[in-house]
Amino acid sequence: MTEVWRIGFCESPPPPLPSLLHALGLGSTLGNGRWHTKGPLQVVYAGSSRALCQLEKRVHCNGARPKNQALMRLEIGPQAQLLNAADWGLQSHWRQNEAHTQSLGMEWLSSGVSLGLWVPSYVEPNERNLLINPAHADYRHVALVLERNPFVFDPRLFV
Repeated sequence: MTEVWRIGFCESPPPPLPSLLHALGLGSTLGNGRWHTKGPLQVVYAGSSRALCQLEKRVHCNGARPKNQALMRLEIGPQAQLLNAADWGLQSHWRQNEAHTQSLGMEWLSSGVSLGLWVPSYVEPNERNLLINPAHADYRHVALVLERNPFVFDPRLFV
């Protein structure tokens, strides 16, 4: 089994877990990201560790202290195919070319060839994030576990 984590908005009390899992990709339809462009296709970003998720969230919240957050673990069964961005032609200078990473991510997402795509983290390129395609048939087998709700960031991250 593969486990990845995500920190995101969660109401209190939380909605039923299937509803929460279904809503994880909605934010990707509202704006561009490193590995996708705004549009109807949803993508879920998840980190390979809890610590990486905190760094990623900190970078993307523009100094704000996000409220109503939960730490979620996504459990992906061994039957799910997870590909690597390097196998999709990730260029060595990917950090300087967001259009390239967006194109690669959207090509993978629209192909529907796998549930997930491992990509390097911009925050720490030796760590990985997993892009997850909620439209893929195997997404229904992903288990969501609320590890910490509410999730409270270490205040030192916002100094």
